[in-house]
Amino acid sequence: MLFGDPKPMVTVKPDDAQPQYFAAPLPVGSFTVYSLDEARLSLKAGQLDLLQMSPGKLNYSLSMSQLGHIQIYRERSDKPLLKRGVNWPGSLVFSFVVQARGRGWLSGRAVDPQASLVADGEALPEIITPAELDLVFIVVDRQWLSERIGDGASRQIAGSARDLRCFAAWHEHALVLRRLFPLLPGQARLDQPSPSIGHCALAPRSSAGGGSLAEDMVLEALLDVLGSVHRVEALRETDQKRLIDQARRLMRGDAPERATMTQVAAHLGVSRRHLQTCFNTSVGIPAIEFVRAERLNQVRKALVEARRAGLEVSIGDIAADWGFWHLSRFAADYRDMFGELPSKTLRPYAPPAARRAAQRITSQNG
Repeated sequence: MLFGDPKPMVTVKPDDAQPQYFAAPLPVGSFTVYSLDEARLSLKAGQLDLLQMSPGKLNYSLSMSQLGHIQIYRERSDKPLLKRGVNWPGSLVFSFVVQARGRGWLSGRAVDPQASLVADGEALPEIITPAELDLVFIVVDRQWLSERIGDGASRQIAGSARDLRCFAAWHEHALVLRRLFPLLPGQARLDQPSPSIGHCALAPRSSAGGGSLAEDMVLEALLDVLGSVHRVEALRETDQKRLIDQARRLMRGDAPERATMTQVAAHLGVSRRHLQTCFNTSVGIPAIEFVRAERLNQVRKALVEARRAGLEVSIGDIAADWGFWHLSRFAADYRDMFGELPSKTLRPYAPPAARRAAQRITSQNG
């Protein structure tokens, strides 16, 4: 699904006991959104969560095209994001970095942007993306892919995809850029909206095999990339990552039981300094900042959901539910993180397309 590293996928058939999700190709369609709130709503096929992990106004875009049994996404962000959740059943996810600045984190390790990430759609790893990231990830129906590529893929990659839930694959990165990204229109700058993927080169023309030409083009490019893989490594969580995950659950638990970092360290039988070191070496963010960012994002999600449902809610009550007792301090932290006050998040607003249409009408009418 996700961050900026994955790669080749492969020829794996689901166990006979697993439900079969292979079906007729879906209609071709596409969308582009420009905020994490809109991205969460748009990614209906899975249960994916996106959290902003550093302060400042986020510049973000996500474009998707449905090409039969393939979904192809391009995501760009100028802030670190925490990404977690699951994709649709029976899916495999390849992630390829176009450009990155800063360090990303996966399973408690720093990520090499020259590698690609291959993940089972139902077992996506939690990822912290780099400070700036331009990423393409391709989601493919596992059974369809297996039937299309048969024995043609590398035995090493095929075995890895069958036996591992998530792995990194090192390949000829220049080949990835040369083969995949000419298919994807878009601007180089984050602050310039790009057309939806699929708008230009990936037109939904039919191929002789009954699929779409777009599917064939993407599949051919993936197979070329598979052929350049020279190393595969399983991605399993480190002991330090498992430790900080326990700490995170305790530090963001139910309001009456929420513990301090000192209390959590004592409960886990480690020193506060060791716990802080584990955060720094596993996710690259100090413990207090990491947990505060998670909690602020949960408040924002609750406010966005209330706005969409037209509910009247108390900002103070929602903030208190996530451990923010001093409202003036909370409001300042919230504004620093998201570039707006919580009251603005809760305020109804027109979708970007509607706002642009209204601006055009106003302009035309003087």
